[in-house]
Order: sequence, then structure tokens, then C-alpha cells
Amino acid sequence: MTPISVCIIAKNEEENIEKCLRKLSSYDFEIIVADTGSTDRTKEIASRYATKVLDFEWIDDFSAARNFAASHAVNNWILVLDCDEYITHINLPRILTLIRQYPRYVGVLEIENAMMGGDGTRSYTTKLVRLYSRKHYHFTGAIHEQVTPLKAQELISFDLPLKIYHTGYVGSPAKIAEKNQRNISLLTAALERTPDDAYLYFQLGQSYVLGDDYEEACKWFSHGLAFDLDPELEYVQTMVIAYGQSLLLTGRQEEALNYANIYDSFSALTDFVYLMGRIYLANNLPIKALGEFLIALTMPQGKQQGVNSYLPCYNIALIYENMGNMEIALMYYKKCGDFPPAQERLNALNS
Repeated sequence: MTPISVCIIAKNEEENIEKCLRKLSSYDFEIIVADTGSTDRTKEIASRYATKVLDFEWIDDFSAARNFAASHAVNNWILVLDCDEYITHINLPRILTLIRQYPRYVGVLEIENAMMGGDGTRSYTTKLVRLYSRKHYHFTGAIHEQVTPLKAQELISFDLPLKIYHTGYVGSPAKIAEKNQRNISLLTAALERTPDDAYLYFQLGQSYVLGDDYEEACKWFSHGLAFDLDPELEYVQTMVIAYGQSLLLTGRQEEALNYANIYDSFSALTDFVYLMGRIYLANNLPIKALGEFLIALTMPQGKQQGVNSYLPCYNIALIYENMGNMEIALMYYKKCGDFPPAQERLNALNS
């Protein structure tokens, strides 16, 4: 058996868990499912694939549930997945080599999150620690839990040749709203215990973004960014982008212009450069916007799908169309592929 145990916590996930576990069953993993009180067919489905299906009494603490599942694993190396995630790419021999070479490191994998954003974004990508040795690490935090060293030591990571597709941000509005409200309640309680944790402010902001409450999101992002934060941290970069987008969505484009003051700290991020283009465009500065969109086209893929391709192309086309240069506008609309807003403009211009 592969010396890695996959640990999953679940509650009422009959719609998702079979696809997750069916994908996992292609590999020789021990699979541990800790059920936190399902009333549907989750446990029945899990029992078809999992090595162990355990019951865990829910105590409003995701770390406690994850650590419980890991405590029942045969292997020390723990790979953490959720029911609404499934593997799209894995190089298992390479992973086994990495855990032999770096027994005290943690593994970071890439997660593509399915989500329809306000600017037409279809998905965005994040990187999270999801593989660790329980001899050296465990989870802490009641919600949006994080892998933490058991003893004082630096957390050093390696990139895993493993990609995950996450569908948890799409679904019925009622189900997403219920999950979101649960998260907000747990985050608010956690913030009362540790009011100086910028990460909690970030996650609260993200929760309000998921609920399309961008005014409230701005409030929490603003609090989070008031701390002295390392711009190299992924959650800080995500918070900066999300705050800028929320400012635009709440009509605070003049305030968003202050992002020019932090340009040097984040200009290596494709998402930030594209966002600066949108900020300039919202402030009627099309020439400056054009420069940022053209730069974004030369940059690598960002966290959000399309920020180095069809999204800047679409905005470049809009700028040229407004300038009356239809030849260049048409050229950039055509570069947008099947992006619906671009197709609508092409149809309108060709009619």
C-alpha cells in the first residue's frame, strides 16, 4: 500500500463524495472518512470506497475533526481532501520520492476552484498545504484550519505534482448560503478569541465575497490589510486582489487608485497587473489601463482564469472600440475565444 493515508471529513455530501472517492480508488491509498453527523447517504457511499468510515461528534472545530481522522490512519503521511474535491493530475512516484527526501517538509498542491466571478472569471487557482507527516504536524484553527508544527520549527514546503478541482463554490444558492453563514459564525467566534489574526479577517472578507456582500467584504479586508504583512504570503496576495475587486464592485474606484502606491510590491502578480488595468479603466484613465492590460498579456497564468489572456484582450478591445479604432478592437475581440461578452460585441459589431 502507498505509505500515504487520505483523510476526509464529511457531512451530508452524498452529491459529491462518490466522485471524490472513485477518483481516489484508482490509487493504493488508505482512505479515512470521518463523518460529522450526516443524515443522507454519505456514509453508505463512503463505505464502498473507504478503508475506514468513522463517526466524529461535531464540536464546531474543523481541526479537531481532521486531527481525529489522522489519528486513525495507518500511515504517518496524511493527504487531506474535501468531499467536493477530486484529483485531476497526480505523479505518485514523484510524490513518494519527495516524502523520502524531505521527511520534515509539508507538501503544497494546486487547487482549481470553480467559481463564476463578477468580471466573467470562470475559476481561480490557489496553493495550499495538504500533505504532512503527523509525526511533525497537526491542524490548528476551528475554521480554515492550517497545518502547524507540533514543535517549534520552521514550516518548509515542497510543491506536489498533484492538482485538485474544487466545486464547493458552485451549487444551489441555498446550500452555498448555508455553508457561508456557518463559516461566518465560526470565523467571528475565532476572531473574538484571537483579534490580531490577519488571516481570520481575510477569510471573513472572502466569506462575504462568496455571499456577494462586497461592502462587508471591504470592511474585513481593510482590517486585515491594516496589519504589517509579508507581501510574499499567498493569502496576503489573494486578500489584496479581492479587496481591490470589491472596491470596484462597490463603486469605490477612486479609493482603489491607491493601489498604485503598492504596485512595486505586487507587480510580479498577473492578477494584480490585470486589476490595476481595471482600476485605471474605472477611473477613466484608458491609456494607463491599456498599458497594464498589455503587460498582463505577457505574463504567466495567474490565480484567476483568463487574467493573462481573454480578460485583458476584452478590455483592450473595449478601449480601442471607444477610441473609434474598430480594426484593432475587432482583432482583440477575436482573441478572446468563446468569452461570452466578447462574442456579444462581435455579433453586435458585425450585424
